[in-house]
Amino acid sequence: MRTFLYLRSARRHLWVGSALVAAMVIGVTIGISFMAVTAEAQAARAFTGDHGMVMNYIKPGSTTDFEAVIQKLSEALQNSENAGRREQAAGWKVYRAQEPGANNSVLYVWFMDPAVAGADYAVSTILHEAFPAEVQQLYEQFNGSYTELGQQMVNLELIFDF
Repeated sequence: MRTFLYLRSARRHLWVGSALVAAMVIGVTIGISFMAVTAEAQAARAFTGDHGMVMNYIKPGSTTDFEAVIQKLSEALQNSENAGRREQAAGWKVYRAQEPGANNSVLYVWFMDPAVAGADYAVSTILHEAFPAEVQQLYEQFNGSYTELGQQMVNLELIFDF
């Protein structure tokens, strides 16, 4: 009888231990996948010169989503307690092309004139600072609005000033 109870108890411990190991493996796997997305979303974006431009190729049906996130970005920069962020806002202009962009996209061009030296222009970072509770939803909305062409960052050097 005692052997029977011991085996029954051992099986229960084995089952509980297996369940804990499985939960840990699943948790680590999920954690790693979220870490990769966060790291990708948080990549620093800085300009090396005094002027910069970013070309954003947006899906025609996603302009409202894109512009809504850009409005939140503007709020984040202008209302920041960080003087450097407010300086970024002063030089950051957003334009929408009237003509269709490549692959029938809607082209939005950002001009940073002047670009703030050493400042991080990563949208996800700026939104995270101002709206930490909303940043995941905002980033998904922002990222989902892009075509396969995505975004192109250009450092500009002034050659002539007429």
